[in-house]
This record gives sequence, C-alpha cells and structure tokens, in this order.
Amino acid sequence: MGARLPGVLLAVATATGAAAGTPAWPPPPDVETRMHALQAVIDSATATPAQREAARTELGRLLMSPEALARGATAGETTAHPPRAAIEPYPSTVKPLPPPPAPAANEPGRARLELARPPAPVVDAKTGRVIVPTGKVAIDPKTGAVLHEVPGGYVDPRTGQFIPR
Repeated sequence: MGARLPGVLLAVATATGAAAGTPAWPPPPDVETRMHALQAVIDSATATPAQREAARTELGRLLMSPEALARGATAGETTAHPPRAAIEPYPSTVKPLPPPPAPAANEPGRARLELARPPAPVVDAKTGRVIVPTGKVAIDPKTGAVLHEVPGGYVDPRTGQFIPR
C-alpha cells in the first residue's frame, strides 16, 4: 500500500487541482500523516462501512485545494455512494407455462383437421373378390379382367356387368 500511495495521491490531487486551482503539494507532514491514517481505515477489514465513508470524505477534503475547501460542497455533490444493484437470484423452481386455451369448434378462419378414411375396397358381389382400382380402370386379381370405371362403379366390358363401388 505504501508504494501505491504517492501515485494515487498525485492522480487524485492532479484531478481535483485542475478543477479547483493549484493545491499546495506536497502537503505538510501532519496532513500527510493524517492521510496515511485515513487510508489505513479505508483498507482495514475491521472498519465499518460508516467509518470507511467518513474516512473517504475526510481524505477527499484533505486532497482539495484551498479554493475548493473555501467553496464547500456544491448543490449536486453527494458524499454517499448510491447503493449497488443486487443481482436478482434465479428462482429455485420454474413455474410451468399455463396450457393454451382450447380452440372453439368450427370457429371461422381457423384451420381444422379432418381425418379421411381410405375408401372401402370394391368387392364383386357375384364372386366376392376384391377389385383393385388402378386409375381409370380396375383389375380383377383372380381372372385378370380389366374393368372400366363408370360413375358409381365399374363395368366388365366382356359381360357388361356393373359392379358398384
């Protein structure tokens, strides 16, 4: 701390001296002794926050130029430091989000999902066989006959038989 003291005092004195006139430097021996005692109070682990603040205030006054001491504190100058912002602790449990509201049935402008069932297979009523549709025609898997599609079903062109869907 002792090696750092002259540099700190010189920096503070230069900053305050430029603003409020030229301070008398080096200070008299009794003032310098008091400055060392105040810095010891500031650095002390056993000092209370109020003692440290009082020591900072007095040390700041000792570092001022005679013009600044005569002037006194300005209207906007405060000696107390504002409190530091505390870090908000992270909550130990996270509250789950509420469930989304249920959509109203058949609300206009809202998309709906409708399940489409696959079409029932076409069965030849006479034989009981399933007819396999392939586009515009259907094929009887047992005989291999090609059935043509008509509205409502299929027609076997060889026999003219109508097979409904």
